[in-house]
Amino acid sequence: MTQRGPSPDVITYNCLVRGLCRSGQWREATGLLNRMMDEGVPPNVVTFNSLIDALCKERRTKDALTVLQLMAERGLSPDVITYNCLIYGMCNTSQWGEATRLYDEMVGLGILPNMITLTTLFDTLCKEGMTEDARKAVEATFQYGMEVSKITFNMLLHDYCLRGKSDKAKKVISFMVLKGYVPDIASCTTLDNNFVKVNSIDEALRVVKEMIQKG
Repeated sequence: MTQRGPSPDVITYNCLVRGLCRSGQWREATGLLNRMMDEGVPPNVVTFNSLIDALCKERRTKDALTVLQLMAERGLSPDVITYNCLIYGMCNTSQWGEATRLYDEMVGLGILPNMITLTTLFDTLCKEGMTEDARKAVEATFQYGMEVSKITFNMLLHDYCLRGKSDKAKKVISFMVLKGYVPDIASCTTLDNNFVKVNSIDEALRVVKEMIQKG
């Protein structure tokens, strides 16, 4: 291609890199990245994002961080897609500490997280039993002007109840109401069952009464 016609540009290389990454050929994609730089074609954020995404899906998070460093060395700034790929990779390999570090890093750089960022982080923190950090992720979702589904609230509620933190669970219900959400049957049943479990019958009856009043 380089001998018989016009030299490939960054768009051409990006298509090739993305194609290799999507077919799981991250080694070939890395080789192509090196080749384009050797030929004087500067890769852009799209190029690096494709490779970082592929490496994270292959659970090669250290290599993905190396690519992130290469981006910085070439004067390119990561975007929300870059960090979403990295955070997913860390969450997928149970590196929740690194995932939260990357989240703090992106916010510190002024890169606003989106729903994908926060949902990925929230799910992992709940699974790891880091309920307080998961709650902070929910609060951050509202802070950045995004909506949270009742399913997310119910997951947080269930996690608090599972760990016997009834007071925290009640605060989740209060927070839901504050944000304009009406707790559904799943929310109230989770809380009700928890109160019965800890022999707080009066609280369980109060929850049932509130359910009836709200229909």
